[in-house]
Amino acid sequence: MDAMAEIRQTFFEECAEQLAELETGLLAIENGEADADTVNAVFRAVHSIKGGAGAFSLDDLVRFSHIFETTLDELRSDRLEASDVVIKVMLRAADALADLVTVARDGGTVDASRNEGLAAELKDLVAAAKGETPADAAGDAPEPEDSADSADSVDDDFGFVPVAVDLDELIGGGGGGDQAYRIIFRPHAALYAKANDSVRVLRDLLELGEGNVQCDTSEIPLLSDLDPEGAYFTFTVDLTTVESEEKIREVFEFVEDDCDLSIERILDSDTGSADGAVDVDSDLADLLASLRGEAASDAAADEAPAAKAPKADKPKASKPVMAGQPAPAPAAAPEAAAASSASAPVEKPAKADASEAKSGNVGGSPAQTIRVDLERVDRLIDLVGELVIHQVMLSQRTYQAGLARASEVAVGLDELEQLTREIQDSVMAIRAQPVKSVFQRLPRLAREVAEISGKTVRLVTEGEWTEVDKTVIERLADPLTHMLRNAIDHGLEKPDVRLAAGKSEEGTVKVAAMHRSGRIVIEISDDGAGINRPKVREIAISKGLVAAEANLSDEEIDNLIFMPGFSTASEISELSGRGVGMDVVKRSIQALGGRVSITSKPGKGSTFTMSLPLTLAVLDGMIVTVGDQTAVVPLTAIIETLQPKPEEVKGFGGDARLIKVRDAFLPLVDVGRELAYTTTPTNATTGVAILVEAENGTRSALLVDAIQGQRQVVIKSLEANYRRVPGIAAATILGDGRVALILDVDVIVATSRTDGIHSNGLQQAAE
Repeated sequence: MDAMAEIRQTFFEECAEQLAELETGLLAIENGEADADTVNAVFRAVHSIKGGAGAFSLDDLVRFSHIFETTLDELRSDRLEASDVVIKVMLRAADALADLVTVARDGGTVDASRNEGLAAELKDLVAAAKGETPADAAGDAPEPEDSADSADSVDDDFGFVPVAVDLDELIGGGGGGDQAYRIIFRPHAALYAKANDSVRVLRDLLELGEGNVQCDTSEIPLLSDLDPEGAYFTFTVDLTTVESEEKIREVFEFVEDDCDLSIERILDSDTGSADGAVDVDSDLADLLASLRGEAASDAAADEAPAAKAPKADKPKASKPVMAGQPAPAPAAAPEAAAASSASAPVEKPAKADASEAKSGNVGGSPAQTIRVDLERVDRLIDLVGELVIHQVMLSQRTYQAGLARASEVAVGLDELEQLTREIQDSVMAIRAQPVKSVFQRLPRLAREVAEISGKTVRLVTEGEWTEVDKTVIERLADPLTHMLRNAIDHGLEKPDVRLAAGKSEEGTVKVAAMHRSGRIVIEISDDGAGINRPKVREIAISKGLVAAEANLSDEEIDNLIFMPGFSTASEISELSGRGVGMDVVKRSIQALGGRVSITSKPGKGSTFTMSLPLTLAVLDGMIVTVGDQTAVVPLTAIIETLQPKPEEVKGFGGDARLIKVRDAFLPLVDVGRELAYTTTPTNATTGVAILVEAENGTRSALLVDAIQGQRQVVIKSLEANYRRVPGIAAATILGDGRVALILDVDVIVATSRTDGIHSNGLQQAAE
């Protein structure tokens, strides 16, 4: 991948982060939880997208984001009230902006009429804030056309299409004023490394009034000495404006830590060219664009130290010398850039502001991060897995050799085990990510489904910072999408129906994530009508999914909606009716080693619960003997182990048995018989009972022949290498090279109440 392709890829990665911060901030404003920092973060997100899009001549994206940015500027200036109507328009504009970014990245087209309509709505909001009519706003709204038109004709050797500008035209524009200022603006290398554009800053500055721009080029070295990461120009702007100095400083708000800036009021507004400066012509504009492209390319690839320094207390910009005085030495070389970063820390990218505010870390020193290809992390995970296997193998061989536990070899192996665990925990922490990356896609989906279905919906999310393995997160998107659509389309009633039932017109869908028993649990609940069980049963019988005379419990009826081809929709629509969706959810969750369950109350609503493993890499397990096989029981499900006494085991209806544990009787599940390892019941008094707790809080005891020990095992997918086996979550490789099955405790306990795992197909569909 060449340098420009890497920069483009990085731009789109940052766009995804900026779009996430944009939506998060707008939702916070909508819920009344926002402050000035949140509003500024939202503005900066759109501003950053616009700046990067301009560098790649993404004209449609630049135009729309410019209009959006203008509207947000009215909001942050308190000229536009953050009413429900305004925020809903901005949320739809954020959706359109995301679509434009997607099209710019992947190709394709967008609905131009929709975007034009949204742009018109945004302009109307600006007009209302300024007290203008929409027609006046349409005529006066500044459009970033110049850069788009002229950029088409400029292309450097690297394939970069810079934003070329005619500064003569800028110098000639602007309005009158009665205050004269001299602004000296000297960009640092870090400014360009962050994909900012000094020419765009100058354009924004000249929009405040009439101005004259001079550029000091005396510091440009010979071509052989030119540092592509350097910054060699000093701009002097004589500006006449009615605006205050504070308004002028706002133009430099996002670059003030990456430049030397001096703003002085001068008495004589008739200023001429400064000594030692030359007029900026088109050739110099081309040179500026070329240097800017080279600096951005190399800085993004090498991550210049100046661009990575953490933000400290904001320093005052040092005062550069005026034209005609000795010019300061350029801070372009890598050594100078590093020194500059130590004395004048630069601003952290805006994308972190909102998250820091959310976590209460405002004002603290932000953690430094790097981007690493996921393939490299996956490779590291695989190597750690092999390390765990070999560590267990060495420990087992040492035990078989009869070495004393106090021997130097055994002690060294114990230390190796501890070190291996620390390495594994550290690597897994690298891959752990909050589910926020999935949750942040849901608000837009909820808005779209609500609009199509004609319902009013309020989406509530909880536990978005709950961490889980990135591999699990990536495969959560589709199941969550189907379940959210189902909750809105099938779960919630129409507004008039809700009002007739004494409910509020607005329905609520809640998505919550939490850790429970060493797994991640995600609940999607609604306050709708609940599952219409008579209707579900009737449809299942009509489709031949169950026999008419079948005696089904409420739980079994609820689980019918997971069967392929089942749908309660009477008509096929954009959202439902084709009988696909919930069965896909079930298969997707099972492929991750998880399960999904339903609880529903008529008239109150339904809750769908997904339970998934925290990681697909390793787990701590109890190695047990079942018949002539070795199995693994996840340690997170185990409460205690005990040796049953004859008087504690009681028969119960046929072959079922109960065990008395501290004055309470619990089901005693014979694992060997449930998995068909043996046909005869295991002797409870010679075996070992493992007390386990299921996800719903119920307790049972698993009866096994013996316990071999406790160790960390590497998870290998059984479904990917063989096929799905009920009661088995995955497999692992033991230290002696044998394969052991990892038990799915919840499934084994649930199916023990039937005649075996393979005897009831409907029961399999429910699990």
